[in-house]
Amino acid sequence: MTHQELLRLSLAQAQVLIAGKEVTPLELVDAYLSRIEETEAKFRSFAEVYADAARSSARALTEMQAAGRFLGPLHGIPVSLKDNINVKGLRTTACSQVYRDNYPTEDAVVVRRLKAAGAVIIGKTVMHEFAQGATTDSPMFGAARNPWDPARFCCGSSGGSAASVANATSLASLGTDTGGSIRLPSGVCGLVGMRPTIGRVSLNGIVPLAWSLDACGPITRSIRDNALMLGVLAGEEPGDPSTAKRPGDDFSRTIDRGVKGLRIGILPEVLFQKDQPAVVAAVQRALETFRSLGAEIVKCRVDRLELMPKAWSAVCYVEATSFHQKNLRTCPLDYGDDVRVLFQAGEFISGTTYVHAQRYRRWLREQFRTLFREQVDLLLFPTLPFTAVPIGDYELIIHGVKENVLPLSGTYVCYAPTTGLPALTLPCGLDERGLPVGLQLLGDAFREDVCYQAGAAFESVFHLYDRLPGIQPESCC
Repeated sequence: MTHQELLRLSLAQAQVLIAGKEVTPLELVDAYLSRIEETEAKFRSFAEVYADAARSSARALTEMQAAGRFLGPLHGIPVSLKDNINVKGLRTTACSQVYRDNYPTEDAVVVRRLKAAGAVIIGKTVMHEFAQGATTDSPMFGAARNPWDPARFCCGSSGGSAASVANATSLASLGTDTGGSIRLPSGVCGLVGMRPTIGRVSLNGIVPLAWSLDACGPITRSIRDNALMLGVLAGEEPGDPSTAKRPGDDFSRTIDRGVKGLRIGILPEVLFQKDQPAVVAAVQRALETFRSLGAEIVKCRVDRLELMPKAWSAVCYVEATSFHQKNLRTCPLDYGDDVRVLFQAGEFISGTTYVHAQRYRRWLREQFRTLFREQVDLLLFPTLPFTAVPIGDYELIIHGVKENVLPLSGTYVCYAPTTGLPALTLPCGLDERGLPVGLQLLGDAFREDVCYQAGAAFESVFHLYDRLPGIQPESCC
């Protein structure tokens, strides 16, 4: 197969071909590394590329393949990691000068599981510094660029991870999500991103932003690929009390059941208040698609939702400031200006405010859990109210009003971290410029399988995985 043909393979397709010895891990990894060499100067997805180590791993995996031995479901699959995820002996900077000399002595749990499944780690991707931001404009590495239009941003904070998958410089990537940082970049890059239930995936070995809000999950081209990745990552981790006492799962087992009889809820009081017309139109078409596939659309209500952004902010800033307090006092100028100001702001949030915010989170989680028990199986939102904007130009006119896209980006994504529930983003349309629109499905605790089930049904009608910029024949550096 040519490099272009290899780049067009989904993870699931590559898995089958490697198992059947029709494609070798070395051939697949070489295709992705060549793509990085051709395009990285333009798109700036990576903080570090491990070309030599990746080829060495791929050769060993190819020898195992020839002998009929396979490590696991990701044998030979090239995967990238957000640069806050530790790999033993390799620098993890979280894209900050503060961590410029940080060389971990152990793999993060998620890295250990990827390696055990046969994945090849090809590099670390650019992120917003310490995951505290929505632009992926790194003071160390510059701005990651959106493969749909390199003049536009990838959102954040896992923007490099999403850009690498959309640009076919990794077949899948891991991101982290504290306030939307997996789902936002996936949304503007036309990808599938899963923020799992808090406790589903171990965070050991990942530089935190806010401990009680953080999650780690996969970014992929398709729903099935995403389910395969989460199946490798998920499950209780001995020695990590933050993981739920649940075994791993095969999330693709029920993926083809369709949505007939599923109840998909919407919250009319929060939908489409400050959304671009193209987003409104695409999400409304998605609702009609779900209805045509047999789902029931249910209008719901949850009280006191206006407090959610304040509660999320209080928890995030206090926990982030707690982690960074020493460095903020000893080397404050090593932080980028935007991140330093936000971390310092956490010093001014009182303990009582933090406690009230945590109590609200518990209350809101129970309201959503009741909704899932009694009325719906999923809740549906846009991922963002807008599509990708030009890098550095973060103001939009929506309904005749000037809006700053940075606070606006959190409109729909903070429900999941505030409640700890799982949320899946997938593409549902294109705007007038041909830029992706994202759709988000919020599920009950540990029901990622239902999110994937509904996502796969929608994907059977609308998908972008064969239109991603990185796999088009004319794509080049």
